[in-house]
Amino acid sequence: MADVATPEKLFTGQWQNRPSDLDDYKPYLDHRWNEGCTNAWKLWEEVVPLGYKGSYQRVRDYLRDKRTTPRPVTARPSSPRAVGPDSFTEP
Repeated sequence: MADVATPEKLFTGQWQNRPSDLDDYKPYLDHRWNEGCTNAWKLWEEVVPLGYKGSYQRVRDYLRDKRTTPRPVTARPSSPRAVGPDSFTEP
């Protein structure tokens, strides 16, 4: 430990960039996540028939990282009540 220049260097080692049995299924999980399916159990049930042999916990942990990263903020559309009939003009 005395040989490292920064504390971050302590975390660099044999476990970084190690392949996971989930790697082949991450594009599918990302695609389904972007479609709005955020249920880890449901997504695990979808990848098992595709050949995934890993645990539910690994899928859950992968999705937890996605869940905790900030999403872009988008404005909500105005409701019909807020817009009202006076907002429309005739052509």
